[in-house]
Amino acid sequence: MAIRDQKLLYHLTSLENLEAILRNGLLPRNQMVRFDDVAEPGLIDFRRENGLNGYVPFHFFPKNPFDGRVQTDYPDKDFIYITLSRDFARENNFQIIPMHPRAMRPLELYDFDEGFGIIEWDTMDQKNYLNDVCRHICMAECLSPNTIMPIDFYAFYVKTNEIKTIVRESCLSVLHRSPCFINVNRSMFLG
Repeated sequence: MAIRDQKLLYHLTSLENLEAILRNGLLPRNQMVRFDDVAEPGLIDFRRENGLNGYVPFHFFPKNPFDGRVQTDYPDKDFIYITLSRDFARENNFQIIPMHPRAMRPLELYDFDEGFGIIEWDTMDQKNYLNDVCRHICMAECLSPNTIMPIDFYAFYVKTNEIKTIVRESCLSVLHRSPCFINVNRSMFLG
């Protein structure tokens, strides 16, 4: 299915962050105190300097170049995807950057519908990470201006049944219920 026609947005995080996310929601970087930070320092600086650290970023598909880089840089960490429906993003005034923020000159954020219309979906569908233009388009972002609470998560995606058990037990411990589906999909992760 073409990426444009899919229904979800994806946020990759270290499994170590799960309990804090369940307690506090998925927070913008500038509201987080202690967390397992796996982003590249130069990108963190860029986001802060351009006011993007006040948003929670999501991508339009899993295993994009950012997700691959993080998993390659931290091969001993377990990662999970937290997903939201694109309808939720539209209804809650998420904004879109139609390519990697550092590749866009000038950097511009668009309202959801306008940004969705600007993304070069045919290029994104190619997933040719050796081509700079395609790689940058594959890292388009959908940005939440607000904390995302677990009740609004669509699903967790995890690599193994063991990680699924950890996520389920964490949800039961912190929330006393599971807020959403927990799906095992090894193909969404490296290795």
